[in-house]
Amino acid sequence: MKQIIFILTALFLTSCDPVQKSVGFTTWSDDGSEYQFFLGTESSVNVVKAFDAVAQAKTYDDFREIFADSATLTYQNGVTNTLDQFIAMNQKRDSLLLENEATLQWTPQHAFSVDIDPTIGGEHVNMMYKGQYIEGEQKSEFYASLWFYVVDGKIVTISQYNQAILAEE
Repeated sequence: MKQIIFILTALFLTSCDPVQKSVGFTTWSDDGSEYQFFLGTESSVNVVKAFDAVAQAKTYDDFREIFADSATLTYQNGVTNTLDQFIAMNQKRDSLLLENEATLQWTPQHAFSVDIDPTIGGEHVNMMYKGQYIEGEQKSEFYASLWFYVVDGKIVTISQYNQAILAEE
């Protein structure tokens, strides 16, 4: 009987391994120290999925529910916008697309979340998009990699990086 209890206890303890695995390195922190990445949570990925759903539906005022009041968005050219500027930019872009009879579509390719310190909250979520812009006979495709910083279910920052997909000759 003691052996069975010992085996069950050993199995329970090994299945409840409290050590979180971490990998890599980053100095992407407030204090500039080097940290490792931990696996993030699905809840932060869901916040980014909600961002995509609002963007796809073009219900931009709904962004106010998923962004922090002090949120900033930085584009590949280094320009940074507030949430109000981002909403205005999207509305202007949509108006120009309509005026030029053009379309802009994007499809999420992947999303994952990493955390540099699970004890303090806040996760970095990457979502990769494949986009397509069509105006008349002109068509261009691109990848957009967006890094979101999510704290307490709200987007605090977004940094965007794009890469053109060249047409095959």
